[in-house]
Amino acid sequence: MSKSRGNVVNPDDVVSEYGADSLRLYEMFMGPLRDSKTWNTSGIEGVHRFLGRSWRLIVGSPLPDGTYENQTLAVDENPSLQQLKSLHRCIEKVTDEIEATRFNTGISAMMEFVNVAYKWDKLPKSIVEPFVLLLSPYAPHMAEELWFRLGHSTSLAYEPFPKANPAYLKDTTITLPVQINGKTRGTVQVEVTCKEDEAFKLASLDEKLSKYLEGKTVKKRIYVPGKILNVILERETNKVVAQ
Repeated sequence: MSKSRGNVVNPDDVVSEYGADSLRLYEMFMGPLRDSKTWNTSGIEGVHRFLGRSWRLIVGSPLPDGTYENQTLAVDENPSLQQLKSLHRCIEKVTDEIEATRFNTGISAMMEFVNVAYKWDKLPKSIVEPFVLLLSPYAPHMAEELWFRLGHSTSLAYEPFPKANPAYLKDTTITLPVQINGKTRGTVQVEVTCKEDEAFKLASLDEKLSKYLEGKTVKKRIYVPGKILNVILERETNKVVAQ
C-alpha cells in the first residue's frame, strides 16, 4: 500500500464508517505485528460484527428507535462451573497472546468466548466484567462504555487485568471411546473419576450406542478408566427349526 500506487486507505474514512475500535481491532487481527499484511475491507467488517455481537450480548438488542437501554443483561447470580471454565480459559489465552504480541489469536479466543456465552440462559456479572477488561486493550472505547453501564463510576483503566485461576483450567470431563465387541461404535462424555458402572450406564443411554446394546446380553465389560470401555456381547446363535 503506497501513495504512488494510489491504493492508500484513509483511516478517517474507516473510523467514520466502522468506528475507531473496529479499525484498531482489525489492525491487530490481521496477523502478528512483525509480519507484512494485505488490507482487506471485508476483514474489518468481520471484526466490526464481533464487536456488535459482544455489545448485544451484554447490553441486549436495540430499541425500535435504534438506541439501547442504559443498562446491561448481566445478573447478580453465581456463575456455573462451565461459565467459570470458559472465562478463565479465555483469560489465560488472551493473556498469553498479549505477552507474545500475538494479538490476532487473542481476539480469536474472545470470539470463541462470545459464541459460547450466547448459548447461556443467564449472564452473571462476575463473568461479564472480566471479559470487558479483557476486551479493553483491543477496543477501549466500547469497553469503557460497557464498564460504566455495568455500574462503575471510575474508568476501567485503573482496574487490574484479570488473572486465570488454575483451578478452572483443568478438564474434569473426558471423551471416552466405547467399543462393542472390540469395534469402536461411539463416545460418551464422562467425569475423569467415572466408575465402570456409570460409564456403562451413560453408554446405554446414548442414542447412537444404545441400538447396539438393546435386547443384547452382556458377556463381559472391559473398562480402562479414562481410556476406553469395551462391551463384549453374547454371540447370537441361529436356531434351526425342525421340519
